[in-house]
Amino acid sequence: MFTPEEEELLERYVTSAKTPIFAIHGLSGMVGAIYARYSRAKGGFREVLLREFLAGGVIDSKKADALIERVLIAFGDDSVGVLEGAHVSFEQISMLSTKEIEDHRIGGSPIEQSTRYVFYDEKDDLGWRYLRHPSLIDASFGAEYVRTMDAIFEIYVGLIEPMKKYFGELYPIDTAEYDIRDTKAGKQHLADLTDEKEQKAFRITYNNDLRTRACDALRAILPLATLTNVGVHGNGRFFQGVITHLLSSDIPEAVTIGEGAFTATSKVIPQYVRRAQRDEYRIVNRTAMFTLAQKLLGKEALITHTGPEATLLPDIDRDVATIAAMLYPYSNMSIYALRDLVVGFSDEQRMEVVKTYVGNRRTRRDRPGRALEDGYPYAFDFVTNWGVYKDLMRHRTNTQQRQIFTTQLGFHMPQEIVAAGFEVEVLKAVALSGKLYDMIAEKSPVLAQYAVLHGHFVRWSMGLNDREAEHLIELRTTHQGHANYRVVGQMMYQEIAKRSPWRAKLLLGFVDLNTYTSARGDAEARQRAKEQKLEEKEGGSNQP
Repeated sequence: MFTPEEEELLERYVTSAKTPIFAIHGLSGMVGAIYARYSRAKGGFREVLLREFLAGGVIDSKKADALIERVLIAFGDDSVGVLEGAHVSFEQISMLSTKEIEDHRIGGSPIEQSTRYVFYDEKDDLGWRYLRHPSLIDASFGAEYVRTMDAIFEIYVGLIEPMKKYFGELYPIDTAEYDIRDTKAGKQHLADLTDEKEQKAFRITYNNDLRTRACDALRAILPLATLTNVGVHGNGRFFQGVITHLLSSDIPEAVTIGEGAFTATSKVIPQYVRRAQRDEYRIVNRTAMFTLAQKLLGKEALITHTGPEATLLPDIDRDVATIAAMLYPYSNMSIYALRDLVVGFSDEQRMEVVKTYVGNRRTRRDRPGRALEDGYPYAFDFVTNWGVYKDLMRHRTNTQQRQIFTTQLGFHMPQEIVAAGFEVEVLKAVALSGKLYDMIAEKSPVLAQYAVLHGHFVRWSMGLNDREAEHLIELRTTHQGHANYRVVGQMMYQEIAKRSPWRAKLLLGFVDLNTYTSARGDAEARQRAKEQKLEEKEGGSNQP
């Protein structure tokens, strides 16, 4: 098909010049352009690359740029944007703003610094790791914000060693047991192991187990202002959407992040993010919906919750359900309460909600929000602590909406904290958080969200189909999962089982309804065993 010289040239960029299936390398930023031409050319990728983009054996980047410009700008073909991507790190951003990034479901894959494995106990040049954005520091409440954050972090850091000591006394190393050998033959105690490597692996597993237990318990008092890192791989279309969303956010920090993301991606995939900009349509609609919701709904007195809720909503009139979903992010009410109100709305009131939600669409790219996805077979209204929301919201094959995070729905006190005797200290952090929240909320409910702790209850919703329910519930009830979200997954299963027993039996066959105390330790043990086998293999490969 190609001459030997052409094959040699092509194999600089593809894994094979001969086989019909091959991978592409060394063409970062160019693949989208070649595929854009490829879709309208007679030959395959290699022919297009060779005949149209390689001039004298060198990539013709000007031609690629011109082609992408024509396809994206002149033709308006957004699909080309999914053929090129980038890796972007968002570092030293608040945990609140991570949700602004991770909320985009299609075309991007985020990974976030874990609160289950990392203690936020180190200071930088400014002090403890929390956000110091000008929108917070320069505000009238700035001094109180700093004092409160410092006090909460002092409590958090001060409890790390006492909690590790508590778990160490509760589960002494001599009584601990892990399947270090990963033989499925049962767990071992340290005394059962004679091999030095196995003993070392056991001690590492034990120490990591204690650390994880302490992390799990203490993350409840980490505020959403805590600084963290998120790494994201996404295609060009994804980043265009994320950046537009960030630039259009009512959170000033998010706007700053969006500006930084635009600068970064413009250096690696410039053609694909060029149209990312502040979206006046969604800004106007958001403001209008908040105003309308306040007019129609008022403000419901919030009920303090003591535990999580996962309420499976019944099927009702679609108009009522959709209009309630439109109002949900702009209210503080449950979907149940909103549906009851919408039932009593006049036709004029219903149409006012719909028209405001859709707004003044100038082009097809002005897209209304996720309420228009309403109609899944399962619609859940959740009240969970923020930590559970943080973990579950990353599932993407569903529709989620959330309300503004608040301290007013109550706080989920970890039982380990109570058992260890540190409830008073944690309640002090909760009180500090609530006081700061109230102070900031008088000026800005949006900025007040930074004062919310991981353990505070938040209200959010999720619509999903049978396949996503199967994936989410079975995954999030596995024995190594966090105890808090395992409970929520089990509640979802039980709600579905009430409605449709055959679905629970046949479609959700791997839901784990048991309770565990050391599941993460077991996972750590399996990791040590794999590492040991890998070391043995690598050691063997180095033998003469």
